[in-house]
Amino acid sequence: MPKVSVITPTYNRAHLISQSIQSVLNQTFSDFEIIIVDDGSTDNTREVLDSFKDPRIKYTWQENGGPSVARNTGIKASSGDYIVFLDSDDVLVRNALEKGVRVLDAHPEVGFSYGQAYLMDERGRVFGFRKHRDRGSHILNGIEEIRKAIVNGNHIPTSTIMARRSCLEEVGTFDDAFRYGSEDFDLLVRLARLHSVAYIAEPLIKYRVHIASISCGRRLAEMERSIRFLLERIFNDPELSLLFSSERPDAYLHMNLRLSDCAYGTRQMRISRRYLFQAAKVQPGWFFKRLWLPLIIRLCKTWLPLKALDLAHKAKRFVRITAFAYILKPQVPPATGDTLRFVDDEIYDGVEKNSCK
Repeated sequence: MPKVSVITPTYNRAHLISQSIQSVLNQTFSDFEIIIVDDGSTDNTREVLDSFKDPRIKYTWQENGGPSVARNTGIKASSGDYIVFLDSDDVLVRNALEKGVRVLDAHPEVGFSYGQAYLMDERGRVFGFRKHRDRGSHILNGIEEIRKAIVNGNHIPTSTIMARRSCLEEVGTFDDAFRYGSEDFDLLVRLARLHSVAYIAEPLIKYRVHIASISCGRRLAEMERSIRFLLERIFNDPELSLLFSSERPDAYLHMNLRLSDCAYGTRQMRISRRYLFQAAKVQPGWFFKRLWLPLIIRLCKTWLPLKALDLAHKAKRFVRITAFAYILKPQVPPATGDTLRFVDDEIYDGVEKNSCK
């Protein structure tokens, strides 16, 4: 039996999935199997997969059921001691499996490991980096990881996770009640409440950011229901509610900030404003103390005409200033430009960390 099972659910990603598969085949660690779960694709995904002749690749097709159902199908078909959930548009860094196996082998108390991620565009060009933590690699208290995720949102890239099979069997697999997000957060909460967590302070994947991966667009209402359902499950749990009752306002603050940012990213400006106002209502003191400047600028930008906003975003490729400030005053002296770039960084550090994953 293989040591590691890499489970990749896919839906109509024939143009990308070969890159994901090849990144697994190129790993420095070779004792693995790849379980491809085709979740009802209607494109030529099967033909693309047929071009790979490696016997470690297994393919199964099912009617479309969503990510949770597809991942659970993959878990049932797998046989590895450790399980990786690689999205079909993401790419593993060459030594990702080796690093995860090394950590789980050395720390039997750990239920799962996770790491950092590069950000890449639709063409595979790396344009950013998300490290999630300031400290180096270390073993984390599972309960504190849950607390951090409740307050700041789930910060763990799913494709970096390597979970111990025995722990999954203990807590159960993905809950298919979550169809539009939060299913990974729900599983990680169940794992972390019983086991330690390992953080690997190195990039393990290249996370692809493209229109299809921003799951906010037309599903904001479903996303909100999923997040609320998960938070209520946590706060209604007899044990977890005692530990995290004081985090409830922060949890709903972050939920509204995230949904506002999702709406903003998909040009639903009125909805973005509504979620911003709800965030201010939930935690007015924290909101205005910590985020007043970047979010007021964000709020002003939601009233800009879309054509003006497009022009501003194009300008930002060359000059790092806020879209709102650029449109008001495109010719700025160097000192003012430095100030605006600082404001721009504040916006992206303070707001975009709450964007959809």
